[in-house]
Amino acid sequence: MSRKLALLLSALLLLFFSFAAVFPLLSAGAAPALRAERHAEQALLLSGGDGERVALELLPGEKLDLNTASAEELQKLPGIGPVLSEAIVAYRTEHGPFTRIEELRNVPGIGQGRYDAVADSVTIGETP
Repeated sequence: MSRKLALLLSALLLLFFSFAAVFPLLSAGAAPALRAERHAEQALLLSGGDGERVALELLPGEKLDLNTASAEELQKLPGIGPVLSEAIVAYRTEHGPFTRIEELRNVPGIGQGRYDAVADSVTIGETP
């Protein structure tokens, strides 16, 4: 009985090590496909609905006008996602145009830290 057990154990170990040696070769074939899929997802993020490419972040020295930027454009700011960009637009709609950049701190969800992160990237342009 112990000889059969030893043979069975040997067969299992051989199977395990064979699989361990072959697995990296199998998964290496999948890597190009995964890279292609990731590239396609990134391209989709960069394209607008009409196929026009959209920047996901501000260019160096570029500033967004808090009074004219859309919710989508506001998401280019560091730490501003869909929820906060909509909150900025809602605040602007409810209270009228921003007259000072510091008013951004009045938007729910924007504290001092987030304000400090975006203050140099925004402007208020011309106010009526």
